[in-house]
Amino acid sequence: MGLLKIGQLVTSRMGRDSGKKYVVIESCQDNHVRLADGFVRKVDRPKRKNVKHLIAHGVILEAPLDDKAIRDFLEQHSHVENLGEEE
Repeated sequence: MGLLKIGQLVTSRMGRDSGKKYVVIESCQDNHVRLADGFVRKVDRPKRKNVKHLIAHGVILEAPLDDKAIRDFLEQHSHVENLGEEE
């Protein structure tokens, strides 16, 4: 589970939200993380997702993790394509 860091950009590859980009805001002990996108899934109501169902990107949000910062970060990095490769 050490592959994902807090603030890292990820893309969902399984489930009804496949292809959607999120930011990791918390790690859980059982190979799950909590994700937020700042729009539907806000920091106070994150989505819980298995790390096997995510594609990790090499970009990390360094600013405080609030909804506005996450929205701006996702808009800025919307060009990151789902290549099927984990970094």
